[in-house]
Amino acid sequence: MLGTGSKLGRVLSMMIFFLILTGGSVLPLGITPSAAAEAAASGKMEGVLGNLSKLKTALGQSDLDQAAAAFRPIKKWWNTNKHEVKKNSLSMSLEIEGQIAGISLDLLNKEASKALDKAGTLEFSLINYRDGAYIGNDGKQQMTLSVYIMKLRGAADLIGKQQWTEAGAEVKQLQQQWLTVEGDIVSKSAEVYSSTERDLVLLDAYLANPEQRDQAQMVINRMISALSPLAGAEYTWIDAALIPIREGLEALLVVGALLMYGKKAESTAASRYVVFGSAAGLLASIAVGFAVVAFLSSSSFGLSNSLINGWTGVLASFLLLYVSYWLHRNADVNRWKQFVESKSSKALSGGKMFSLALLAFFAIVREGLETVIFLIGMVGKMSGASLAGGIAAGFGVLALGAFILIKAGTRLPVRPLFLVSSVIVFYLCFKFMGSGIHSLQMAGVLPSTVQEYLPEYAAISLYPSWYSTLPQLIFLLAGILVLILSRTSGRRTKLRTISSL
Repeated sequence: MLGTGSKLGRVLSMMIFFLILTGGSVLPLGITPSAAAEAAASGKMEGVLGNLSKLKTALGQSDLDQAAAAFRPIKKWWNTNKHEVKKNSLSMSLEIEGQIAGISLDLLNKEASKALDKAGTLEFSLINYRDGAYIGNDGKQQMTLSVYIMKLRGAADLIGKQQWTEAGAEVKQLQQQWLTVEGDIVSKSAEVYSSTERDLVLLDAYLANPEQRDQAQMVINRMISALSPLAGAEYTWIDAALIPIREGLEALLVVGALLMYGKKAESTAASRYVVFGSAAGLLASIAVGFAVVAFLSSSSFGLSNSLINGWTGVLASFLLLYVSYWLHRNADVNRWKQFVESKSSKALSGGKMFSLALLAFFAIVREGLETVIFLIGMVGKMSGASLAGGIAAGFGVLALGAFILIKAGTRLPVRPLFLVSSVIVFYLCFKFMGSGIHSLQMAGVLPSTVQEYLPEYAAISLYPSWYSTLPQLIFLLAGILVLILSRTSGRRTKLRTISSL
């Protein structure tokens, strides 16, 4: 008995000692303290999001007392955890701090509608923090493509269970978080990048329309299948070089056409304005990229990025339509000679000069912004030397292409040069309009509606939605009309010449 009691005492002593070490909590077999801490943190975050949902409901009903009660535990959680968040990401902590301070002020001033808007933004930031969709203090992107695919699978499960509201909310979140992973995809497969971006809008449209929901499962499974092979990909300087080459090629064609115009018009000032607009666009893209790193999480910038890409794409499209028409109109040798004679380098108006700079600016910003964000997303996926070398190589190829384009262009005859340039610029006008509208749909400015009977080809920004297809169709009809009128006018000119003889 004494021996048994002694053994029992030793067991009890060991249990007490173990409890002291673990802070009085017993962990299940196989669960490490760090894993338990992560699970506890995740549980706390879910509790915060639950209170945030209650806060939004109360604010929607203008019940400020209930809203204040729901907001108190959120503030308590933030005061306890803000130092940990700051340690992980200063930009994310500032983002959340500002949102919580704004809600506090709105509740104090009894402005329920303003507080509701900020609560929605806070919810988005907290979900991003939970998922790791932010840039850390080390400059690395925390959310991986593997996590993104895991979230896609979660949305697929919700679709399979026909939980349409929850699935729609998850897809909206995935649209906003797309910016955090698209840099991982674009250098490995331009086709997967284009198709996935298209499918994000299709998926949103299908879930929003009860008659098309049965197609959502097919689309999300297609996305998962396309992205999964890229999840474990390794990156080299070649991947970093391909990003500015791929994104900058279209901008190069626009700027190259403008510079050739300045050369052919023998206007040094016109060329300077084009260079000035291009430099301003490049600086603006770099500045926005640094602002995202310093002050915002890239995922919170996702909506703004879609808006910028959308509106710049639409505006650039209209400007390019005019440039395409102008190039086609002046492809006639006699008309060009008249233009050069009437417009010396000093005679080009200040308004036309500014329009050249503006067009170059939009062309660069349209592509440059995504290039900078993509490159930021690649930080941490390779050594700094490889990344810098890749960026230098990519921009070097673009610079060489610009030099060859301008040199070759100035030696070619006016008619073939301007006709080819007109076709290229019109194609970019067509594509920019489609991609611009598509970005506005991604940002929620326009509805994500889909018509199955419309043609689709993501490579040229042709999407099955009347919002993008209709303006593209109008542009196409306008182009055909210009061709018919120019042919008719040319025949009339020849007939007059013959009759005069």
